[in-house]
Amino acid sequence: MMVALISFAASASAQCGDELMKSALAAMGDKQYIKDFDIKLSAGSAEGVKYSVVLNSRTKYQINIANGSGNTENVVVEVYDGDKLLGTSSVGGKVYTAFQIDCSKTGAYKLHVYTNSKSEACARAVLSLVSQY
Repeated sequence: MMVALISFAASASAQCGDELMKSALAAMGDKQYIKDFDIKLSAGSAEGVKYSVVLNSRTKYQINIANGSGNTENVVVEVYDGDKLLGTSSVGGKVYTAFQIDCSKTGAYKLHVYTNSKSEACARAVLSLVSQY
């Protein structure tokens, strides 16, 4: 019984560990890394998780998301300026693993991460700089 528990913990950790970070960084490409988010969602969590990040005006950013192999569906990432949605990984019922946003003012922005199934999930999101204008 003890061996089965250790084996299960190791496989859950492997699907949510450093490999997700490597995958998100590889998808980022040659853009400039800014910050990453280690996402762990509990089963039944209707709220998801929220993060704050300071972004600069006149700047285009990209968010790449690597989902855990055990997720029943991909996590959704949304970026808000107050109550205004600036960008999301979910468009027309399809969930993407990357999206870009344009910031028109410097300030604190909120990232909201959740799954529609409200099942347990893990992911890694990487925020990168695309360009300044």
